[in-house]
Amino acid sequence: MILYPTETTYGLGVNPFDEVELGKLYEVKGRNRSKAVSWLVRSVDDIERYAQLSPLARRIADRHLPGPLTIVLPTLDGDELRAFRISSDPAAQQLIEQFMAEHDVPLTCTSANLSGQPTLATPQQIMQQLSANVGAIDRVIDDGPRGAQPSTVVKVTDDKLEILRQGSTELASDI
Repeated sequence: MILYPTETTYGLGVNPFDEVELGKLYEVKGRNRSKAVSWLVRSVDDIERYAQLSPLARRIADRHLPGPLTIVLPTLDGDELRAFRISSDPAAQQLIEQFMAEHDVPLTCTSANLSGQPTLATPQQIMQQLSANVGAIDRVIDDGPRGAQPSTVVKVTDDKLEILRQGSTELASDI
């Protein structure tokens, strides 16, 4: 498991297709397995490997990614929804480039905190909060404090937009 910075907060990353690692992630966060986690990818092309991008979703992605936006889209088979991030943070960008080059899969992008607890600004504070399960974190990328508003989360199905959480990204009114 990797503790890494984004432009908003620190995130926890594992291979989302590795059930053992994914289980550890949920255990570390104390998060209910019924709550999905976002995936960090390099580009909109990566999103298209896993999800349907409607014309509206494409416009939103082109205008706001990379950046503090999480976009929830139907998977290619349409059976479920999946959330994606493309971070504008240089450390996160370098990490996902390396991770996807090595593993050819996304990295989870969920806030590095105990479920229901505040998101903290530094790896030291985060490690203290996660102290009971800190041994599951194999790598820490410390790039200084983070304390920005969380990402805006939008769901786009067909040509319908729903803001699930208003964060630091204001969507353009002309989308």
